[in-house]
Amino acid sequence: MLELYTDRFVLIAPEVLYFGTPVAVMSTLNPDGTSNLAAMSSFWALADRFVVGLGSVGQTAANLLRTGECVLNFPSPTEWQCVERLAPTTGRADLTDYHRASGIRYTQDKFAISGFTALKSLRVAPLRVAECPVQVEARVLTRHHGYDAPALSYFELQKLCVHAQSRIVDQQNRIDIDAWSPLFYVFRHYFGKGARLGRNFRATY
Repeated sequence: MLELYTDRFVLIAPEVLYFGTPVAVMSTLNPDGTSNLAAMSSFWALADRFVVGLGSVGQTAANLLRTGECVLNFPSPTEWQCVERLAPTTGRADLTDYHRASGIRYTQDKFAISGFTALKSLRVAPLRVAECPVQVEARVLTRHHGYDAPALSYFELQKLCVHAQSRIVDQQNRIDIDAWSPLFYVFRHYFGKGARLGRNFRATY
C-alpha cells in the first residue's frame, strides 16, 4: 500500500528555481568589436553540446544571434565577487523597462567593472577570461524562444575547444576533479564545492 508522507512535506512557491547550478561567464562580441561579459547559471551540457537560457532583450542574446559564437568561462569560488560585479550590468546601451525595473545599468567595459583579465581565444572572436580555470569556445547551432515566454531564449551551442589551467589538469590531460572546484549558484547565493561523496557508475577515474 502506498504510504502518504504528507506530514513530512509542505507545498512551497519559491521565487526562483536555482536549486544549485554552476556559474558561467559568457563572452560574446559586441558590434564595435569589444567583448561583452554576462554572468549566467541557466545552462546544462550533453556530450559536446550546451543548452543555455538567456533573456531575449539583453546584449548577450543579440550578440549570439549576430555572430554565432561565444566563450563559456567557468569561475571557481575565488572569483565570485568578480561575477557579482557583472550581475547588475548589461552591455545594451538602450535600456529596456525590464532593465530599469531590475536595477540593471549599462556598462561598456565589462572586463574593467568585473576585474577580470582578457585573453585571446583560438577559434572565436570573443575574448576569454583569464581568471576562470576552464574556458570553452563554442558556436551557436540554433536558438528557440521560450514556450509562451518570448522574453526568454534558449541557445544550443557546440563546443569547439576547451582551455583549462594546468593546475587543474591531471597527468592524463583530464580535469583533476579534486583540484577543480566550480562556483555554484543556489537560490541567488554563491557556494563552492564540498567534499566528494561518491562516484557514478559511468565515472572512468
